[in-house]
Amino acid sequence: MGGSMSRFAVSLAAASFALAAAAPVAALDDVQRYVFVPNRASADVAIIDTKSDTVVAHAGTGQVPHQVAISDTLGRLVASNTADDTVTIVDLDSLATVATVTLGHEPEHMEIDPLGETVAIGNIGEGTVSLLSLRHARETHRVTGLYQPHNMTFSPDGRLLYVANLGANLVSVIDVTAGELTNEIAIGESVRLASAAGADDYQGVINVTATPDGRFGFAAYGEGDEMAVIDLGTQAQVATIALGDLPWRAFATADGRYMIVPNNGDETVSIVSTTTFEEVARLPGAADMTGVNTGWFETTAFVLSRGDDKAVVIDLERLERVGEIALPSTPETGVTTPDGLKLYIALSGSNQVAVIDTRTRALVGLIDDVGEEPWGAHMIGALNYCH
Repeated sequence: MGGSMSRFAVSLAAASFALAAAAPVAALDDVQRYVFVPNRASADVAIIDTKSDTVVAHAGTGQVPHQVAISDTLGRLVASNTADDTVTIVDLDSLATVATVTLGHEPEHMEIDPLGETVAIGNIGEGTVSLLSLRHARETHRVTGLYQPHNMTFSPDGRLLYVANLGANLVSVIDVTAGELTNEIAIGESVRLASAAGADDYQGVINVTATPDGRFGFAAYGEGDEMAVIDLGTQAQVATIALGDLPWRAFATADGRYMIVPNNGDETVSIVSTTTFEEVARLPGAADMTGVNTGWFETTAFVLSRGDDKAVVIDLERLERVGEIALPSTPETGVTTPDGLKLYIALSGSNQVAVIDTRTRALVGLIDDVGEEPWGAHMIGALNYCH
């Protein structure tokens, strides 16, 4: 089934972006060592120095920032402000706001292209995707014909954008240069869309998770209890894998061996081989799992449970659940440092960030003064996820 599609360029004046005269907050001497945490209730981004595990600065955003993305190329941070229908662009040298750009209704999830120049933002409330020139701080295209666009994945060359539709069992493909919807890949035997009455309960496709080499994408379809494997070069579906009940999305290990999928319907975790396209283990999980992070030379996975306020620990060498880590409040999403040694988890209920030692598999610290309702964590050079 094909959706309607269109594109339009928005002029600099119509983009409604405001230059800010805010004073610098702090200078980041090595941006790659910092964790960036959006705070939904206090409308800012906390910046944590991983050397001291303390908050060293805050950068202002619009209302209810959902996610942050960072271009190391341009030295800019972007925050999607769901309640304002805007994104905030922040200069990483001064931490001053460069621009505020108005987009579509309820911008949430974002992805930056491999060059660090173009940001794709899903306007989940209106079924569109905005393509934003980060260098020029303006929306260049708005693509229609999507169904509650969720997470997005660029092809390795940045020419194509694969969009997961929460409101359908579809992966939409966008030509980034043209700003046009060019294909829809059905996950399952026939296309299904969320009805207006059941839209809040329908779980289509959350994400297309790419292997590290960018060859394949793994798209779990919650309503169908299955996951498709898509060749990201040809856009062909090459395999279908049965999972547990109501799978959330695939999370890749940094070494590319596995995709790890929480199944929230039966509280299990599926581990899938990226070479054989087979489920190699299904392990006990927990309630309302929204994130998976790996670490310590990819020997350990930490599955975050919002329902049980804990992290389930999985040994990836033995493919066994080996324990759990109690957390003081609701975990949102986390990020492992690029060296794989520490995991930082946003705790929305206590306004803290938890620090996990991935070698000892233990909670080793809590960072205070983060902000109100921290919603996730992001680092340059790391595997970054959002719910």
